[in-house]
Amino acid sequence: MLAALLRLPRANAAAETRLRVTTEGSTERWQRTFDGRHLDTRQYQTDEGELGERIGILEFRFRLERSGGSLIFRQAKAAVMMGSLRVPLPERWLPVVEAREDAAGAQRISVHVRVVLPGIGPLMTYEGIIDVEDCSE
Repeated sequence: MLAALLRLPRANAAAETRLRVTTEGSTERWQRTFDGRHLDTRQYQTDEGELGERIGILEFRFRLERSGGSLIFRQAKAAVMMGSLRVPLPERWLPVVEAREDAAGAQRISVHVRVVLPGIGPLMTYEGIIDVEDCSE
């Protein structure tokens, strides 16, 4: 029910996936498409130097760490956003986001993302290879 409310993609073992990243001022818009179903987020640097990512009214904040050639996204906190009002979520309610990027060759990145709800289990997991194209022309 929560996946439908957040308009998350339907479960699929091998969804055709596209990612488009555009810059809007100091924010990046990440537009993901899984078998024609869209998942859009915005990413930005927070005042605390963390990576902020918004999906609808939810905001996640991450500390980025390098480890053994991987870029690890360490979830720091989460909140509900209503306009400029930010309401932190208690830690026991936090969806846990685990994410990692690895180089997978020239112009290729391997990604692993998993979102787990406390007391419920996995909400969304995806992984795969991103072929990087420069479309700025």
